[in-house]
Parts: sequence; C-alpha cells; structure tokens
Amino acid sequence: MAESMYVFGDEDRRKFARLVAATWQDGGLRGRYESDPGALLSQYGIAYPEGVPTPPLPPKPEGEFDVAELESAAGSVAYTTDGTASSIGTALCNSVCFGDPQ
Repeated sequence: MAESMYVFGDEDRRKFARLVAATWQDGGLRGRYESDPGALLSQYGIAYPEGVPTPPLPPKPEGEFDVAELESAAGSVAYTTDGTASSIGTALCNSVCFGDPQ
C-alpha cells in the first residue's frame, strides 16, 4: 500500500518556514516537534491531516538566515531537475524528505 503524502499550500509553507526558523533558534522547540509534530503544527496554524507522516525538519544552515527570506523562499517557484516548476518547499521536500528519485 502506498504511503500518503500531504503537500502544503502557499500559506502553510510560509507558516512551516516560521516553525522551521523557530526550531533552528530553539532546540527545545525542535524536541517538541520531534515528540509531537501534530501539536506544534497546529500551534503554528497548520491543519495537518491525521495519519499522514509529518515532514521532517531540515537541518539548520550554516551562517546567518533571515526569517523573511525563508518565508519568501517557501512560497517561491523553482525548477526541479526534470524541468518542472515546483515550490521551493516541495522541491526541497522531494529531495530531502522523500529521497530524490533522480
């Protein structure tokens, strides 16, 4: 049986970007996400369906980052290696979360 997958809409990608940035600044928050991701997603205003695996948190990048830039990138469009348009979040999740099929 195939595993279900949920794709964030634009607003939820921005909310998830804020959540990710917050976990990069607060290790305790990262621990809360790892123990109960549904509760933390809900706290950040993301209605995530039950029974669908939650997305893993990406590792913190080296150097400085700006939450506004992260939110902007989460709603941006990029082209994947096969030439199709995808949001940055979806393109990243395809390669990081689920393994790049390429």
